[in-house]
Amino acid sequence: MRRYIYLFLIVVLLAGLLVLPLTKAQAAGSVTGADMISLMNSWRSGYWSNALIEDSALDQCAQWTAEEMAGMGAGGHLTSYGYTDASTRCSGFGFGGGSKTFVTENWAKHYTMTIDILAGYWGDYWHMLPATEQQYRYVGVGIATAGDGSTYYVLHAGAISGDTGESSSVGSGSVPTDLPDGSTPIVNNYVVSFPTSTPDLDGNISHVVKSGETLYTIAVNYGVTIDAIKTLNAMTSNDIYVGDLLKISLKPTPTITPTRTSTVMMPTRTPTQTLIPTTPGPTRTATPTPVPTQLPLLERIDRQYLGFGLLVLSAVGFFVVVFFFFIRPKFKKN
Repeated sequence: MRRYIYLFLIVVLLAGLLVLPLTKAQAAGSVTGADMISLMNSWRSGYWSNALIEDSALDQCAQWTAEEMAGMGAGGHLTSYGYTDASTRCSGFGFGGGSKTFVTENWAKHYTMTIDILAGYWGDYWHMLPATEQQYRYVGVGIATAGDGSTYYVLHAGAISGDTGESSSVGSGSVPTDLPDGSTPIVNNYVVSFPTSTPDLDGNISHVVKSGETLYTIAVNYGVTIDAIKTLNAMTSNDIYVGDLLKISLKPTPTITPTRTSTVMMPTRTPTQTLIPTTPGPTRTATPTPVPTQLPLLERIDRQYLGFGLLVLSAVGFFVVVFFFFIRPKFKKN
């Protein structure tokens, strides 16, 4: 019994391993070329009445591009790896039949791509050029799976010079835009120049819209941005019509540079120190200390004998005074 249980677990495990890659491949292939074209045309219907027409030459070019990118695991447009631009590449597949062509390229990479994820990748300004620019009339798509299981999706939108309703200028320059998968798309197209207007007497530049021109082509030829044109003309959309007079740029306001006036520096006078006379004070005269002349003699006399002598002299003087002033006059009276 235990043997059957082990055998059952092994069968379940093998079945799971087989189902896992099939599930991944199914998820990766859930977006088809028709889905990509339908997505772009649904966006385009909000701008123009003519839908993009699938072209076999563009399909071959887009498929070759997708396979080439999948083979090298590219993280950007082939032009960043030294390949020619999409316009030159698709002309080599016969697109345009020798006429001058313009092709813009969208690409995306994902492991489990859905149409919502793809719409998120291509929902910015540059990737929506096949929908917003009227001159694009043809489309081609390609899908290829890389060795790591990821799938590359490529869409080419093309215009042929001389086609009815086709503009004389096309698309964008090489502008990088970060994608959710970390890659950087580079849209490679050309813009055919047309004669630009010269400044009027006031220095302002205006342009009269002609057939097939778009805001983008006008901005590129005049070297300004679309937002600048829309701001000058108070526009809320990219819609323009033949005969519209668009302000391109205004005369720049001259900036007055103040004239620098040189200031003459006056020498600073250094103050001279004035000597203040000092008031003389009283001069103190030193008084000489008297020096006794008999001091050396007295120092040589014994002090005891000197005192005794003075005492004897005092006694003698006392008796002399008493005798002559008191005793002797008394004897004379008697």
